[in-house]
Amino acid sequence: MIKPKKIFILLTLFLFFLSCGYTPIFSKKDVNFSIENIEFSGDIDVKRNISNALFSYKNKPDKEKKISLVITNLKNTTIGSKNSKGEAETYRIGIDANVKIILAENNFIEKNFTKTSIYSVVESKSEEKLIKNKLIENLSNEIALQIIFEILEITK
Repeated sequence: MIKPKKIFILLTLFLFFLSCGYTPIFSKKDVNFSIENIEFSGDIDVKRNISNALFSYKNKPDKEKKISLVITNLKNTTIGSKNSKGEAETYRIGIDANVKIILAENNFIEKNFTKTSIYSVVESKSEEKLIKNKLIENLSNEIALQIIFEILEITK
């Protein structure tokens, strides 16, 4: 049987979190921009991931601010560390994105975003490839979120 003290604590916590006024940033209906056009150059995997992350902000006819993006990305993989035999133990993967946010014909802002991650060498090359692809997806999504935050800051 649950003690009354535990019920009281759980009920209090539930009411506290219910009335705290938390609202996620991206669920707000007052986002006042629409991405009209995105031009990409660079790695195709990064392009696909960023494009998918920005898709929900594209071509919204009821939004007042129309934005275009020019994104140039570069993906690089280097050896992070080696063992005593000179074999790679870890790899460092990095994604650099230069983003040009075009608000109007002569009004634009240019930002650079960089994300890196390290992963260990795995004996199975197919598993290592899956890990690398997942890291690319995660890093690309983080860059897409940074782009959205930057646009939200600009369009306040």
